[in-house]
Order: sequence, then C-alpha cells, then structure tokens
Amino acid sequence: MTPNLFSNLNRRKFIGLSTLFLLGACGAQTTQSTTSSGKSKIVFWTMQLKPQFDKYMTDLIAGFVKENPTAEVEWVDIPWGEMETKILSSVAAKTAPDVVNLNPQFASKLAEKKALVDMGKAISDADIASYFPNIWKANQLDNVTFGLPWYVATDITIYNRSLFEKAGLDPAKPPKTFEELTKVSEQIKAKTGKYAFMLTMDGGQVLEAMVQMGMKLLDANGKAAFNDAAGKAAFDYWVNLFEKQLIPREILTEGHRKAVELYQAGELAILLTGPQFLQTVAQNAPETAKVTDIGSQITGSTGKKSAAVMNVAVPTTSTNQELAVKFALYLTNAENQLAFTKVENLLPSTIKSSSDRYFTEAAKDASILDRARVISASQLPQSEVLIPPAKDIEKLRKIIYEELQLAMLKEKPSDKAIASAAERWNSL
Repeated sequence: MTPNLFSNLNRRKFIGLSTLFLLGACGAQTTQSTTSSGKSKIVFWTMQLKPQFDKYMTDLIAGFVKENPTAEVEWVDIPWGEMETKILSSVAAKTAPDVVNLNPQFASKLAEKKALVDMGKAISDADIASYFPNIWKANQLDNVTFGLPWYVATDITIYNRSLFEKAGLDPAKPPKTFEELTKVSEQIKAKTGKYAFMLTMDGGQVLEAMVQMGMKLLDANGKAAFNDAAGKAAFDYWVNLFEKQLIPREILTEGHRKAVELYQAGELAILLTGPQFLQTVAQNAPETAKVTDIGSQITGSTGKKSAAVMNVAVPTTSTNQELAVKFALYLTNAENQLAFTKVENLLPSTIKSSSDRYFTEAAKDASILDRARVISASQLPQSEVLIPPAKDIEKLRKIIYEELQLAMLKEKPSDKAIASAAERWNSL
C-alpha cells in the first residue's frame, strides 16, 4: 500500500538544509544528460511507490521511450522520509533529477528559491485545461506554477451506523456540514455518552475545517486575513464544542492515530479521513467494520472540500528541460493517470480520467471501498488544497493552533486569541 500521504501531509517539513540550499541552488546540473549511445537521458524520482507500481512504471517508461526513441528514462524511488533531504541536497549539489514527485508543501520550498520550472509557461493552455482548475492551483506560489498535478485524495465521512441508531439518528443520513455535525454531536453525547468526532491538530485538519467555514488565512500581501467575523466564528466553533465536552479532550495532545483508535473501539461515531482507513478498520476492528458506512466529506458554509495533491516538478537545473516537461505531461495525462489510479485506491487530477465509469459508477452490491472511490471522485470538482503553499505556512498553522488551544482552555477569550494569532503572524 502507498504511504499514508493524505491523512497528514504537513507532518514532515524541510528543515536543516537552508544554508546548503542557498550555497548551491543555482548552476547547471552536472549529472550525465546524454548516454554513451547518444540518447537524451532524464532521471525521474518518485516518493515511495515501489514495489506496488513497479510494473506500471516500467510499462509507462517503455511507452514514453517508444514515442520518443532518442530518450532514456531512469526511475529512482525515494523513501518518503528521505525525500526532503535528498531533493534539497541534490539541488544544492547541482545533481537534481530532471523530474521529481513531490507534494505542494515540499515543492513550494524549492519554488521559493525559483528552483523549479514554471509549468504555466512550459505547457500549452489546452494541456493546463485538462486538469481540475482547483487542483491545478495547488501548485502555485506567487503566480508561478511549480508542478503538474498528479494523484489526489479527498477525505470522506466514515461513520458507525450502530451509534447513530442508538442516538436516534437516521443511519442513512450522516451530517454534511459542520453545523449539522454540532447537532449530531449533541445528540450522540446525550443518548450514548460517546463522542461524535475528533479532528486533530497534528496536521491541517482543524485549520482546513476553519477555511471551509469561511476563514480566509492570508491577504494578497501575505498578512493575516483571519481576524474578522468569519475567523472569529470559526474559532468559536471549536471553543464551544470543547467547552460543551462534545469533542474529546485528547484533541489538545493526541493526533490522527488516536481518532482512528477511538473509532475502531466504538468510542467515536464519525471518522473524517481518507478512504484508505476503511481497510485499517476492517483489519483492526472487524466488528466495528460491520456497522461502518460512508458519506461525503463534511464541509462548511463555503462548500469547499479538502484535497491532498501529489505533483511532479522539473528542477531548473535540468539540462534536458524540454524532454523532462514532455515526460511530466506524459506521466500525468488522462490515460496514464487512469491506469495509475487503478493500481491503488487513488484519484486522478485530470477531468477526463475522473469521468471514467471506474470513478462514476458502483454496483448496488459494490464493496464499501468501491463506493468510497465513487464518493471521493465525485468531490474532485469542489476539492482544493485548503492550506495553500505559502512562505512559513507551517509557522502560521502552529500559531493559530496555539492560540486556539489557549481559547479552549479559557486562558484567553476567542477574540483575544485570534487577534493575538494575527499579531504574531504579522510580526514574523
């Protein structure tokens, strides 16, 4: 199974190599770009796709070489935990790959240093139009498009029908909005003593939810835009749930794994996460799996759905940029994305791929995983990366969470906490 890239994409950061990067980010790549037989060679790095995608990638590269007989592609797979170090050090050493699989958070660090090709200028308008517009925007920083969207995931609602029934709720109608979720939470707590849900702060979940509720994070100048009525209402939502004891106190100290554990133990009625966790529940808690059903992702007044996006980028140090861009386009075209996402339960970033019956239809007796795939894919037109790439975005998330927790613990009123978060951010 591919790594859980989508439950907490922000869990790793680029740290410790900024000096190295600044010393060597510019200059031509010194790796061999032409083979002994005179072919143009490109090196392609992916992030932990072996061994699941060995055959797919071998066939894809063969297809590309058939169309481009003077080309040669070397595929190198990098473990997730090593990618940030390797890509930064390779750029600094002028030995970066020609094409690299990253995510917006990783890639934006390189984009800040203008180390990635602007795909908005490198490909045609027709090619740009093949991707979902909101997914395309996930790879933009300061009007530069630093990568092509590749595969995507959107969260769904996983819920316990039995707890819904015990609470007197319709087990066929999970909540669709955070407003509805509050009412469901109150009823489940009153009737069963259980918690309805637990979004966590070890990643972007709570902040994404506040964006869905209407909070705007930053203005055009990168200053705090969240200290307004919408932002205060989003802060108040979490503070009120905490004060009414409608969410577990562990939200302050525990992460996504704790939410999964509580759901599997029957202590949580709803799990807001990726479809891949249906398999986790089935393996670890078969009795809970028997009463598990699914619904669309819960959202706020904006109607926005969160998405996690993986991309492919071309470093500016590539001496075969034209061929590298051509390969990136080939890798992410509709036909190849459809084949790729069928290998494992992933979603494509191309509009045409998502219109395939594989993503639009599920038989009446379809498995819960098949139904989850159709629900997830149906959300793609409304999905986007809700915490966009921006300089020091991780610091912003940390500041907002720290102030939100102080408000939850009644150490600050909500309005003071959000004002303090804005002041701290603007003073960086």
